[in-house]
Order: sequence, then structure tokens, then C-alpha cells
Amino acid sequence: MKTTLLLIYSAIYYAASVASFCPSFLPQRNSFTTTSLQPITTALKVVTEEDVIALVEKAEDLWAKAYEARQAANKLSEKAEAIGLDAEVSTSDATEALKQSISVEKVADATTAQNLSLDLGYQLEEALKAQEEADEIELRAEKALAESEAALEQHLIDFPENA
Repeated sequence: MKTTLLLIYSAIYYAASVASFCPSFLPQRNSFTTTSLQPITTALKVVTEEDVIALVEKAEDLWAKAYEARQAANKLSEKAEAIGLDAEVSTSDATEALKQSISVEKVADATTAQNLSLDLGYQLEEALKAQEEADEIELRAEKALAESEAALEQHLIDFPENA
């Protein structure tokens, strides 16, 4: 009986010693236990000057791409406007000509007007796609700029001597 009691006390003492000095040896939470004493680790990441510079350069690159995309969209829009003016004049001339009489030459003029209208539709669609792409790049650039500003603020908190 004394031996059993001694074994029980030894086991309790050993378990308490292990729990006190090595908490990672304690059982982890699972479906059978309700408490868990596991070591907590936290990874800290400071924002360095290089991190901030990389984010600023990314934002600058995106703004340059957005500018180029906007310029391309504007050129397509101007081209569509020019085709639209040509199509308007051509359609008006062909309509007036066909009201008087019909000839092969007048049908060819009407076909040219129709083709210009089709080209106009294509150019408008391309200009719209380019505008949407430029808008999407601008949104990414704004997000990158906000990230770089937040990183700069965090860098100044992490390294107050650089303020």
C-alpha cells in the first residue's frame, strides 16, 4: 500500500515538475480535453526601408502603366471619333444619292458608309475595353500607393530614428 501511494505521489510530483518547467509537454487540445496549455509564439515583422522603397516603386510602375493605358484608350477614342465623323458624312451622302436614283456607284457608296459604321462599332468596342483596362490598372495603382503609405507609416513606428 505504501509503495502504491509512493508511486502515485511520485507520478504527481513528476507531472507537476514537467508542467512547470516544460509546458510544451502538456497535452494539446483535442476532442477529449477541454483545456490546452501550449506555448504561444508571435512572429514579428518590422517594415524596413527596403520594403517601403519596393512598395513605392511598385506603385510608381503601376501608375506609369495606368498612364500608358489611358493614353492608348484616348487614342482609340479619337480614332473612333474620326471614323464616326467619316461614317456620318458617308452615310448622309449615300442616303441622299440613293433617294434620287439607284446605280452601282451609289450602292458602292452605301456599302462604304456601312463598312465605316461597322469599323466605328469595332473602334468603340476597342476604346471601351482600353478604358476599362486603364481603370483596372488605376485601381491597382491606388491600392499599391495606399500600401506603400501604410508601410511608410509602419516603418516610422518601427524605426523612429528615421522620422
